[in-house]
Amino acid sequence: MNVDWAIAVSVFLIFIGIGMASYWGLFETDSNAIGLSLDAANEKVLGFLQVDSWTTPVRYDSPDSGTEVLYLDFTWPEGTKNSTRILDSGLALTCMFQGDRLYFQAYVEPGDNEFLLTFANVSTPLGCGSVLETAEANLSLPLASERSRMVSQSRADQMLGTEYNQFRQSLGITRNLRIEIDSGTTTAYGPSPPQYTNTYVRETHSQILGTGQPITIRVMVW
Repeated sequence: MNVDWAIAVSVFLIFIGIGMASYWGLFETDSNAIGLSLDAANEKVLGFLQVDSWTTPVRYDSPDSGTEVLYLDFTWPEGTKNSTRILDSGLALTCMFQGDRLYFQAYVEPGDNEFLLTFANVSTPLGCGSVLETAEANLSLPLASERSRMVSQSRADQMLGTEYNQFRQSLGITRNLRIEIDSGTTTAYGPSPPQYTNTYVRETHSQILGTGQPITIRVMVW
């Protein structure tokens, strides 16, 4: 009798162990699947919102002070030329193109003067469309470019103006999705996660193209 009872208890415990292992295995598999979905969704959302942006220091050694027209020769990546701006202490300078030569007008001091050339892979009207006198323009030197990924405000506005399911389908995202854009105030896109639902979140810190304003992109799936 005691032997039969011990065997029955042992068999019962084995079945309990198998059941628990199966349950936690299913839970872990589901968690892994949602985690992978989050990674994929986050990558697709950032791929839509962010663009490649370049900054290039430009130097000019001036013998004296005054307003001068300067120029530089540069090879722009395809699709970036129209977005070009040349900055002095964050302020955009008057500029114009002749082929791949950029002319710009700036006030310079004796010695080393530094400007910042910026451009990005965005579709935009030509920014450097002014007319400058180039006969006595002086050569300035562009240095090494630095590339980064920045959030395009126009793309964020495009997303916010697109119907939720249409946007989600255009990116090939099948899970429920919510996107929050925080640049001082939070703008939400998509439904709120249901209460008592495990929600997976990925947060990315970036900057807004053209202003450098900090921005946080929060992608959630469930």
